[in-house]
Amino acid sequence: MPALPAEALAFHHECLVLDLHVDTLLWTRLFGYDFASAHRNRLPRAPFGWHVDLPRAREGGLRAAVLGLVVNPRQVRSELILPLKILARIERGAGIEQTLATLALWEAAERAHPEALAFVRSGSELRRAVTEGRFAGLACLEGSHGLEGRIENLRRAHERGLRMLGLVHFQSTEAARPMTVAAFDGQGLTDFGYELLTEVEALRIVVDLAHLNAAGVDDVLARVRRPCVASHTGCRALHDHPRNLTDAQIRRIADGGGVVGIAVGTSFLGNGSLESFLDHVEHLLRVGGADVPALGSDWDGFIVPVRGMEDVRCLPQVTAGLLARGVPPETLRKLLGENALRVLTEVCG
Repeated sequence: MPALPAEALAFHHECLVLDLHVDTLLWTRLFGYDFASAHRNRLPRAPFGWHVDLPRAREGGLRAAVLGLVVNPRQVRSELILPLKILARIERGAGIEQTLATLALWEAAERAHPEALAFVRSGSELRRAVTEGRFAGLACLEGSHGLEGRIENLRRAHERGLRMLGLVHFQSTEAARPMTVAAFDGQGLTDFGYELLTEVEALRIVVDLAHLNAAGVDDVLARVRRPCVASHTGCRALHDHPRNLTDAQIRRIADGGGVVGIAVGTSFLGNGSLESFLDHVEHLLRVGGADVPALGSDWDGFIVPVRGMEDVRCLPQVTAGLLARGVPPETLRKLLGENALRVLTEVCG
């Protein structure tokens, strides 16, 4: 990685840097990946995983992350992407059983390293953990299939620390439909989806719009009373991909006080580089204003990162690059973490 200006590096490490979507717990569940130990991806372009761990997070200035819970569905539908189809067929456990088991992995990590790691359940807990010098992780379920269509399972997961919920992942659920399947276009939330949304708001859980189709996004934004997040995505205006948001969607999220996390994978940014990532951040600023951009890398999520964003150690380059483009320091603080933390605090406490 290139040497960075000392002022930019110092500023970066002064900021509260928060990533809205990291999938490292999947690797912990599959391979016993120890978050507290250093790892290295030895493959060209650093595909798939091995992107985040505590030593490298400290090097990259990452203080906190929303940890995705990738859970197998009990019924594998045709629209599920091949890697997850394989995972669902070979790995034991699914649904709420696996949701609770994955939450327990971060509980175990905190018990093993209480001085270094914190399982947080609100924005205020997250800020306190960071102040104490601990890496803060807040849990997000990627897809309501992990609840098996039962409101009581949402309550069980909430009791165990779940504080963010994506209604879908890569396949349709009892609540909603993913954006990656054209046959679902125009199909918004189901009756159960609306019931689930009501309970999510009552429990003060953040709604994550990632993976949700356009009709579902419209339905959520028309109903929720608190800010939402789109945890890991990009800008459709710059890269025309169904997983990216249109300018109209960005404006609606911003109007509701929500935030949008920009991901680092080629699926979102195209076959580009760090400059592509910075382009998407700047587009968010132009379209939604200073209060909407956030980081949402999707590291460890079976992605191929763009060049210059191969792992968490690259984050200071984001700060240096945006400062060089003239982004004001107060705006940069917001997009590095304060915007995301504001939403977590407003919704969860």
